[in-house]
Amino acid sequence: MKLKISAHGRSCDLALHPVSEKTAKTINEYGQKVYSMKIMNWWRKGKTTTWGMKIDSDCSLRITLDDKPVEFDYGIITKNPVQIRRRIFLDSNAKYLAVLGYDNEICKFSWEWDNVTEFNPENFEFMLHQWDRIMGEDDYFILDDARYNGEFADRNDWCEAQGFTLVEPKVIDLEQVRHEFAERGELAHQGNPFPSPSINPL
Repeated sequence: MKLKISAHGRSCDLALHPVSEKTAKTINEYGQKVYSMKIMNWWRKGKTTTWGMKIDSDCSLRITLDDKPVEFDYGIITKNPVQIRRRIFLDSNAKYLAVLGYDNEICKFSWEWDNVTEFNPENFEFMLHQWDRIMGEDDYFILDDARYNGEFADRNDWCEAQGFTLVEPKVIDLEQVRHEFAERGELAHQGNPFPSPSINPL
């Protein structure tokens, strides 16, 4: 059987980069204008970019077996996610992080697995970023990838993109975040480095 996850909604291409104090000041001073500056040509490069589908009320998800819909509790996707950690930044010497990119490009995503012998929703693993505090929005989930029976999809597709608008650049003062965590005795926390008080299903 062919198992497929289809998602239609808003895709994200966001960068979370350590920056110098000088670059942080430039971003704070010029805002949206920094995207056109030569010094910002790197913002979509490197291994700190996040690309995926935003899981929110505008996202439509469908799971099929041989093109026939199957029952599935979509709340599971955000209820027990495999968190993609950003702890590395808090444990580094970085002082500032820049948040750049977009999170509103309407498009379609799909993941397909061939030769699935049986369907069990518990065999899914969903890799998500949770950026609540980074983006200033509760339950801010980005679906990065998925596995079934421990296997990544045989095929994935991204199509029908319809354009986007860039977010207002942000600067996160990591010293301030570390200080807040230390005051709450959370510096040894090994989960999301910018945790939300709770994670709620859709």
